[in-house]
Amino acid sequence: MPVSKAESQNAVSEAGEGPRVVQSVARAVGLLKTLAAESRAMTLGELAKAVGLSKTSTFHVLRTLELEGFVSKTADASYQLDWGLYELGSSVIRSVDLTRVARVHLDDLAETTGEAVLLSILDGDSVLYLDRGQAVESFSMVANMGRRSPLHTNASGKVLLAYQPEEFIAGFLAKPLAPRTQATLIDPRELGQALAAVRLNGYSTCWEEQELGLCSVAVPIRDYTGGVCAAMAVAGPAQRVNHTSGPGLVALLQAAAARVSQGLGAPGSQKFFSG
Repeated sequence: MPVSKAESQNAVSEAGEGPRVVQSVARAVGLLKTLAAESRAMTLGELAKAVGLSKTSTFHVLRTLELEGFVSKTADASYQLDWGLYELGSSVIRSVDLTRVARVHLDDLAETTGEAVLLSILDGDSVLYLDRGQAVESFSMVANMGRRSPLHTNASGKVLLAYQPEEFIAGFLAKPLAPRTQATLIDPRELGQALAAVRLNGYSTCWEEQELGLCSVAVPIRDYTGGVCAAMAVAGPAQRVNHTSGPGLVALLQAAAARVSQGLGAPGSQKFFSG
């Protein structure tokens, strides 16, 4: 049986020179890559030979991929790639398009407000920050690209959570909510009311709920489906981002978010930000 790249990497890792590769994952990826390269349905035997596994091992990996929607069987029991992979790939494309379209608007808004402007998406039960615009004098204690935050502790997270399906929201509110500061909303009823207010008003606020001295306001961004795909927020010190400056910042955010949404093909972008 030929030695795979993953097996070679495992050999290196056992010598203490690198991370260990999970064989089952490597085998699944190998099967998916084989199907993609061949661009046709393949039998169990063909796939087993191509990746250097027994038919039994290959069958078990393919069965798992089938249950996850990544491969499917044809009428003659061959295997082909399925739509689950398309959905994953589409999510990557959407993120790339989002950052490309939003980039200039993040910088422009940061320059206008003098604060940090954050672009984020929902990833599981977390906020994932994709990009930021940063004015020279803006607050340094804000999220960097790739950082995650809990959904309930910040303005971006509350925007993203508010527009999820009811089942998702109910499931999230049923979990224990850990506080970051004394101002963090951890009571499910209070947080539920806050989310309803986000949907009604079209924006969310965070008054030192994630970090003392740091406040933010956020609005939704919509894509070509009309659904909320991301959040845009202005974050800064409580002396500058507060109840007094909030309304003006929301107006600027909504204008910028409407332009990003329009760039993503959202139908009637402007109307979405009234609730």
